[in-house]
Amino acid sequence: MDTDLTAHILVVDDTEKNRDLLALFLTKIGFRTSKAEGGTAALAMLDKHVFDLVLLDMIMPEIDGLSTLESIRKRYQVNELPVIMVTGMSEVKGVTRALELGANDYITKPFQKDILLSRVRMQLEMCRLYKDVKTSEERYSLAFAAANDGLWDWNIVTGKVFFSDHWYEMMGMSPDCAFDSIKQWFDRVHPDDIAALRQAVDDHLSDPLRIVKQEYRALHEDGSYRWMLCRARALFSDTGTPLRMTGAQADISASKTFDPITGLPNAAVFMDRLQRVHAHARRTGSANLALFSLSLNHKEKVTSALGPAGYEKLTSAIARRVNEVAATESCLTQLKEPAFISLLADNRFMILLEGIPQESAELLKIGTCIQRSLGQPFTIFDETVYCTTSIGIALPSKDNDAVDEVIQDAIAAESIARQAGEDITHIYNPHLHGKALDHLRLENELRHAINNGELRAFYQPLVSSSGELAGSESLVRWQHPKHGLLAPYHFIPLAEDVGLIHSIDLWMFRESCRQYREWIENGGSPTMFISVNISVQGLSIEWADQVLSAVKEFGIPPESIHLEITESIFAGDIEKIITLLEQLVDLGISFAIDDFGTGYSCFSYLRRLPASYLKIDKAFIDDVADSEKARLLVSNIIHMAHDLGMKIIAEGVETREQAEILEALGSDYFQGYYFGRPQAAAGFLTTAPLKSLPGT
Repeated sequence: MDTDLTAHILVVDDTEKNRDLLALFLTKIGFRTSKAEGGTAALAMLDKHVFDLVLLDMIMPEIDGLSTLESIRKRYQVNELPVIMVTGMSEVKGVTRALELGANDYITKPFQKDILLSRVRMQLEMCRLYKDVKTSEERYSLAFAAANDGLWDWNIVTGKVFFSDHWYEMMGMSPDCAFDSIKQWFDRVHPDDIAALRQAVDDHLSDPLRIVKQEYRALHEDGSYRWMLCRARALFSDTGTPLRMTGAQADISASKTFDPITGLPNAAVFMDRLQRVHAHARRTGSANLALFSLSLNHKEKVTSALGPAGYEKLTSAIARRVNEVAATESCLTQLKEPAFISLLADNRFMILLEGIPQESAELLKIGTCIQRSLGQPFTIFDETVYCTTSIGIALPSKDNDAVDEVIQDAIAAESIARQAGEDITHIYNPHLHGKALDHLRLENELRHAINNGELRAFYQPLVSSSGELAGSESLVRWQHPKHGLLAPYHFIPLAEDVGLIHSIDLWMFRESCRQYREWIENGGSPTMFISVNISVQGLSIEWADQVLSAVKEFGIPPESIHLEITESIFAGDIEKIITLLEQLVDLGISFAIDDFGTGYSCFSYLRRLPASYLKIDKAFIDDVADSEKARLLVSNIIHMAHDLGMKIIAEGVETREQAEILEALGSDYFQGYYFGRPQAAAGFLTTAPLKSLPGT
């Protein structure tokens, strides 16, 4: 038996020797002790201190043990403060009286140490157990009184079920009704939910480790169904037989019908409302309803700045403001039915309007009114936040028979509005929606193409001023299963928009490295180089690591690799890009600035870029034979590049005359249809270049 040796024991005896002897023995065991020389002193000490047990002498002058015991029991119950009487061998009658007055036990003088210790420990342990039970009962009582759940207790042996008053209350029933069986309860569960609830109960009865936690709809007395959450646990016998099951039922209807952050009706309620309104409109032939889809632009940016908690506060603030607009703006308050506002997802609000004229001007006016209100600043965590939104509007038609189609139309219109700019409202247009679907299909097909080997690498020759094949530029094509071989302009802009360009660039680079190694192994000149285009979006430390990994894997000399970047590089984080390019240049890789003169040219950065080549865009080459100004401009570009230590590649050379002029102006390399069109790798070394420079 574990005994609390920190227990405080009061020893009461009028004989000093007896007090000291008892106290000394108990102290050596480890108990704390205090001594009182009589009943009066003992009662005074009980007023000031807390004791766990009293050893009380029976015979004492002034106030004897029985009188003292009687006073103690007026203050403490038998189980709260145990009292052990200390008596002589001849005081049997006194012992009987003491037990009647509330003594817990007795010992006789002279006492035996083992008997004394055993009885002290027994009384302390019994008192501890009593206090533990009392604490548990008090906690249970408080929990029961404070619980918002409806409690129930099923006696499996008798089949009877006890339901608490609050359980009846949440079901809309009177506690006086004859309701005391599982069958009666389950009869009120929605037909679609009863099987799952029964299964949850049966699973627990067959496996004690699987407690019951099940959501279901229960029939309220008013005829409606309320969402409930049932939690329960069973009590089993030593042989594993279930004896009783006790549980609680909580009404969770609010969480099932309202978004916890905004307080708006959730998606389930919205769908139910839209289905009913849409069905009524089709039944009556009335089409005067509109569905608005509204979402916040740049959600990721806002979340990054405010954090998840701040974004939730902003979403809640947007909901309140939309509600205010619906309640105060004349364009909405004049409707026969109030606007029904719901949160369909964490960033998409749906606004259902009934009895509304379907003129485009009126619908756009409402959208503008909402966006103007949301354009006013919000204060989140003492930060001022400005928001822009996109709104799409869909109207019912004979084509959208299902409510899902109306929702899709509204979201499609919202997507088009977002692409058009900030704070734009767009009304669904089937023609534009068809284009959006084509865009989506093409995106999905492009993802499939990257993963399923539909990309192709074509190579266009680059010729040196000496007329020799200097290298090739790798150009991507897409072997579309339906549309045939597609040029880059059909899919590269899409790849950049949807974030697929990195995967395409990496595939092209690896394929070019593989092909270069194959050419060298089959007699190609080791002085050749491969030139591969990369998008500015792809420039990153991770991409550079992948480039170096491919170079190592295929055993390609870094000096044989030229990477072409467009002038759009100047629109990005130029300092970061320069640092990255310099790291690759240090390893031997060369860079060429492609399409020079057509975009973001910035001469202050041009002198700092570690580029070895400058490619003059075809737009300048086209006029070089007919325009003196074009020739002068090209000449100046060539001289500038040479002065900066860069070599010139003239691309788009299509005629002999252009080639002669560019050679005379000092171009170092030439590329274009005059020398060879892009072609597959097979036979490239034997057919390119198709034509040499005029002077060679």
